[in-house]
Amino acid sequence: MFESLKGKLKSRKAYAAHVMGNNELDKANPEKAREKHEEALKLYAEAYDAGVRDPQILMAYAVLLMRFDDCEKARNLLLECEKAPDLDAKSRKQLRENYSVCMWKLGNLDRATELMESAASSGKTSRIYTTLGYYYIEKGRATGDFSKAVEFNAEALEYDDEDAGILDNLGQQHYFMGEPDKAYEYFSKAYAAKPNQAATLYYIAKINLERKNYEKAEAFIDKCIAEGNFSALATVTKAQAQELKNEIIRAKG
Repeated sequence: MFESLKGKLKSRKAYAAHVMGNNELDKANPEKAREKHEEALKLYAEAYDAGVRDPQILMAYAVLLMRFDDCEKARNLLLECEKAPDLDAKSRKQLRENYSVCMWKLGNLDRATELMESAASSGKTSRIYTTLGYYYIEKGRATGDFSKAVEFNAEALEYDDEDAGILDNLGQQHYFMGEPDKAYEYFSKAYAAKPNQAATLYYIAKINLERKNYEKAEAFIDKCIAEGNFSALATVTKAQAQELKNEIIRAKG
């Protein structure tokens, strides 16, 4: 009984720290965010060891594990969640979306796409439009066929033409289709909507480097490294940002 109560208390504290970390990310305070997320991760682990198996807590724990690149452990937690007898339809959809992201991070794009398409069949949300839209871009990069990405991301833009993730997807889509000027228009809109979105900052810097606007490129990559929201759904890593920074420095001479 005591262990059960202790576990529930730790799970509540973990979730609160998790939310505070997310809020710090929204405020472009990545170091404070990491501190709160590390605190949450520790508390989630302690709650799990104390016997907490609430599906919502396990899903939150798994998402945070993905942020810290412990995707195999996240996968196991999500599979454990799937066996919970009291999952309602909304929770099952959320679980499917989270498992899709986990599959993507583990390198299985086809399975990730299949799962997100299944989630989309019962209604699309901003998260589904953003995530599935990006999967289609990745598939286009691999095959050279961007038709599905073009169709889906046009639908996403109609759904919400101010969503930073959707705008960033369109930027990436046009960039990888060899249309950097069109891409820059969408990245600029995404930046206005969410100034600390890591991928947006990265690609603005990258296009400015290609245009030989070195000072502007460096300013944006510095902002990306310092303030970028490198989340579980971020499509660029901090290591990539640092690599681009080095490339800009070399190009400047």
